[in-house]
Amino acid sequence: MNWDAVGAGAELVGALGMIASLFYLGTQIRQNTKIVRTASYHALVTNLATLASDVGRDPKATDVFARGQADPSSLSDLEKKQFGLLLQNMMRNFENIFYQASEGMIDDVVWQGWESRILRYYWQPGVQEWWPTWRSDCHPEFRALLEGSDPPSGPVVPIYLGE
Repeated sequence: MNWDAVGAGAELVGALGMIASLFYLGTQIRQNTKIVRTASYHALVTNLATLASDVGRDPKATDVFARGQADPSSLSDLEKKQFGLLLQNMMRNFENIFYQASEGMIDDVVWQGWESRILRYYWQPGVQEWWPTWRSDCHPEFRALLEGSDPPSGPVVPIYLGE
């Protein structure tokens, strides 16, 4: 029996096993990445849906949110605080979506829809009035996206969280 041939055969079997293991590992990593991306996106959407649901169930909050966007001067001092808190919540969620997209966790096509929505909110009169008090709390790249955008060409009408 030629022990050199047996050794070479064992090395070949070992190498083939290693290649198979690498292919398996690559498949597992791709599947895990997809699961993480899906879970992350689900959490983002759930957070905004919860905010929309909370505001929508409370007629006063809905009114504050709508009036605050269109004409913040129509709000009382307490309503301005409430509107500011709603905006902080919403903009933090938007900033998170921006971050996830910049990290490649949200597909470009999905991000384009979110970017459009985020900018529609950003250009609301009430958001524009509120923004200077909060802008320094945002990530610089998110701030640059917002502040580097062009205002819409048509009239800016209030939008709601579910739109």
